[in-house]
Amino acid sequence: MSLQKLTAEIYFSFEKEDYHKCQQLLTPIKIELIKHNLLVPVDSNTQTKDQLNDIRIAQRILEIGAFSSLFTNDYTGFENYFAQLKPFYTNEKLQNLKKAHVNTDTTKIISLYLLYLLSQGLISKFHVELESIYNFEQFDAENDKFLRFPIDLESNLMEGNCIKIWKLLNEEQSLPCKEFSHFGATLINALRFEIARSLEKTYTSIPVSNCKNLLYLSQEISDAAFEHTLRDSLNLTNWELKNGVLYFTQTESEANIDNGSIIKNVLGYAEQMESIV
Repeated sequence: MSLQKLTAEIYFSFEKEDYHKCQQLLTPIKIELIKHNLLVPVDSNTQTKDQLNDIRIAQRILEIGAFSSLFTNDYTGFENYFAQLKPFYTNEKLQNLKKAHVNTDTTKIISLYLLYLLSQGLISKFHVELESIYNFEQFDAENDKFLRFPIDLESNLMEGNCIKIWKLLNEEQSLPCKEFSHFGATLINALRFEIARSLEKTYTSIPVSNCKNLLYLSQEISDAAFEHTLRDSLNLTNWELKNGVLYFTQTESEANIDNGSIIKNVLGYAEQMESIV
């Protein structure tokens, strides 16, 4: 099948949200892009108007690859497509690097990558990417709704502002686009873990009803389901529930930890979450 027909088919599949079909089409399309010298923007393929148009189509195909990888939980693929897209996003012949373009698919994909890094607890990589964003005039982090979201989220996470984090992650109107909800469950679990660890370092026991409220869990959840959440979702095995009260037990090493050192990187646990691995 020709590159033109493959491109039309992947556009159609993406519009229909058939992401698995997109994944199947991407391999033969990328082979054709290589044959036509379109996989990477370089001087030789960005000279004429027609060449630039072809390169922009190649960029869109790679963006479809990034989105479809994300929605099929292929996070390695998502990382790879993001890496392949960076030369497109920073090419002065394709982009006006002196003018800010806000709320575009470019900033959406960059923001999704930032959320991915947060969900993995990769804070150092997050700040490296953020620094590169601030170094390009084409990105307006203050006014772009996509970029603003992970930046605000990370800031509140580092400050331990749990209420704002919960609203950002759990209220649909707070999300700048539907794609951002993909990381919601993992980030909320990381938030609950941070709150739980703070509780057990501050108290020796707490009523179950209070704990459910603090962890943003429904009061309707049964004690058995609550214990299951603590053990399997949050990996909290040192909590004991008796007669409506949760008792926190600490090892000797935990007891010697200063309360002021409570989890600075609130997303470290997210690396272990099955939904991301």
